[in-house]
Amino acid sequence: MRRTLSLLLSFTLLFGIAACSREEPMTELESIQKQLAEMKGYACTATLTRASHRGEQTYETKQYYKSTGEYRLELLSPENVAGNYTVFDGEHICQYNPKLDSSIIKDVPESQHRNELFLGQFIANYMQSEGVSVEAAALDASRCIVLEAVIPGKDADLSTEKLWVDRETLLPVRFVIYDTEEKERYRMDYTSFEFDPQFDESLFTIEE
Repeated sequence: MRRTLSLLLSFTLLFGIAACSREEPMTELESIQKQLAEMKGYACTATLTRASHRGEQTYETKQYYKSTGEYRLELLSPENVAGNYTVFDGEHICQYNPKLDSSIIKDVPESQHRNELFLGQFIANYMQSEGVSVEAAALDASRCIVLEAVIPGKDADLSTEKLWVDRETLLPVRFVIYDTEEKERYRMDYTSFEFDPQFDESLFTIEE
């Protein structure tokens, strides 16, 4: 996560230099890149669909993310996982399950699969990807710009990813992670999204 922060700062610096070098109005793509580069954090609700050899599983989720790396991922449904959440406070990861006697599990190992669900990681991958593609695409009735990135590493389930951004609101609409066979492994359909909210810092606090 600290590496992600360094890349975000580089993204901001590079974009700032490019913006200062000319005075023409920004394109839609540049506006989206600026929004992502200057993001201090976000809060969202989203439907997460996970595909595996056992079929698809769907979860309603809440995400809170800070550009300094801290995050909180809550599961709202289905009922058997409702109330579960994972928190990273910048140093340690904790998982909470209210249905277990020992409800808090501390010092949980990092997981690339979990990290890739946050847009901060997408931005880092996007900055590193060579020959990234950008295209206009229809998503339902909305016209979107689609950003694509390559995911580093050798995990066959995490190969490439795409982010759909609404061209009018500049808000993320959909985020998909593909495996090496170009099949969807994770799909996040955002139902609400807010850039740079005023966070309650207790969201990122691990309970004692």
